Amino acid sequence: MLRIAFRALSPGEDAGAAARGLLLELLVSALGERRGGETFAALTKDENGRPFLAWDAPFVSFTHTKGLAAAAWSDSPVGIDAERLRPLTARDRALLRRFFAGERGSVYAARDQSGVAFFRFWTRREAAFKAFGTKPFYEEDPVPGHKTKTKTVEVNGDFYLLTVASDTDRLIFCP
Repeated sequence: MLRIAFRALSPGEDAGAAARGLLLELLVSALGERRGGETFAALTKDENGRPFLAWDAPFVSFTHTKGLAAAAWSDSPVGIDAERLRPLTARDRALLRRFFAGERGSVYAARDQSGVAFFRFWTRREAAFKAFGTKPFYEEDPVPGHKTKTKTVEVNGDFYLLTVASDTDRLIFCP
């Protein structure tokens, strides 16, 4: 099973702490107060900076972007990423040219003025890297053979793409 939670951030709120707080809420909801808290206490990071739990426990991921925090846990590898939708900047286009030139989807993403194609491409790669990748996600495509699901969410008038990568079909969004 895969559970996901997201919420708006208050101005000045610590986004990383908010994302970890959502993860704690998910673990407590799924595992109970004691076991969820103990499981969360075992949270650490691997050599790539991806969060994991130190013993045989659920797989976890969290993310934050301007205005939004999100977290996920699953009984199989999981990755989550979110980006606020906005028009592409020169920096976004430079990232596409530098790291993804010629790759399927990157040409279309660079042409889409709205930014939707770029952020769908970006969050899909980032979420899959968090779930399955061992190299920086721009060196090798971590998506083939795995599932990613993207949902558009509105928070305080802004729209975000929230993408989850996991091999499970049972996806539950928690309020």
